[in-house]
Amino acid sequence: MNLSVLHAVKSPDRDYTMKDKLNGITSSLGCRFLEWSGWYNQNISQRLLGHYRLYQLFKVISQVDPQLSLPVAYLAHYRTLHAIKYTFSLITAVLYYIFTLGDRYYPLLVEQLNKELIIRHYTILQDFLIDAEIDFGKALHNAIDQFNGSGKLVVPEITVVQNRLEQKVYNNTCHYFTEYNGTVLSGTNELKGKQAGVLSKKQILILFDLLADKGNIERIDYTLPNKFEAVAELFHALNGKSKSTWEEELKDCKNKGLYYYNDKGELNQLIKDITSLSNKARKAGFRTLATAADKKIKELETVKRANGWE
Repeated sequence: MNLSVLHAVKSPDRDYTMKDKLNGITSSLGCRFLEWSGWYNQNISQRLLGHYRLYQLFKVISQVDPQLSLPVAYLAHYRTLHAIKYTFSLITAVLYYIFTLGDRYYPLLVEQLNKELIIRHYTILQDFLIDAEIDFGKALHNAIDQFNGSGKLVVPEITVVQNRLEQKVYNNTCHYFTEYNGTVLSGTNELKGKQAGVLSKKQILILFDLLADKGNIERIDYTLPNKFEAVAELFHALNGKSKSTWEEELKDCKNKGLYYYNDKGELNQLIKDITSLSNKARKAGFRTLATAADKKIKELETVKRANGWE
C-alpha cells in the first residue's frame, strides 16, 4: 500500500516517517491499540485507513452469518463499540478544552464524521472496503469525494459544507487535519444501501457462469473487453447499478478471474455468496442451478482444506 496518499501536505519539507510507520502496522494488537488510542481519528483519510485495517482483521478472525456480506457484518460489529469510543473522545475533548483554555479537540470532529459514516453514509464505507481491496488510493479518494457530495454517487442535498485544512499542535506533536463538518442531509433523500436479499454484482456474474456451465446460455468472455460496455448495459437493466460500476466489475474479473480470492477471509466470503445464491435457487425450485452452485462450493471447500484454512 502506498501510504503517501495519507499525507495531508505534499511537501518534501514534511517528515512522515513515523506516521507512515504507525500507519503501516497490520497486527491485530497494534491496529486495535491505534483505534482505541484515537490515532485513526486525525483526519478522514486516517479514519478510512483505520476501517480498512480493522476490516482486514475482521475478515480473518470473525465468524459471521453466511447470509450477510462481510462489509455489512463488519459495520454491525463496529457499531456495537462505537458509542464507547465516542464517549472517550468526548471526555478527552472536555479535558483538552479546559487545559488549553477553550481550544477545540479536532479528533472529536473526525469521530462525529465517523458516526455519520457508519450510520447515515454506510454505503460509502461499504463501497470503500470493497474497492480498497483492488486500489486503496483510488478507493480512498472516491470515498472522500462521495462523502463531500462531489463523487459519482447520487447523494442528498447538502445545505452546509465546510472544508478546511488546518495545522494543529497538541500533545507536543504537529498534526494536519482535513476537516469536513456541518454536513446536513435532506430528511427525504437519505442514502440507500443494497436492499436485503438483492444479489450483488459478483453473485449475478456467478449466476450467469453457473448457467453457462449447464449449457443454458453463452459464457461471458472476459478476454473481450470491447464487449464489456454492452454486457454492462444488460446488467444495468437487471439490477440498476450504473454501467460504469458494471464495467469495473467485468474488468476486475478479466484481471483476476471470477472466483478470485486472496486470503481465507475472501475465500469464505466467496463461499458465502455462492451459498446464498444456491439457497435462493433451491427455494425457488431451480434445482439444477442450485446443484451447480453446490458443486462450485464443494470445489472451493476442497481448496480451503488444502490450504489449511479450516
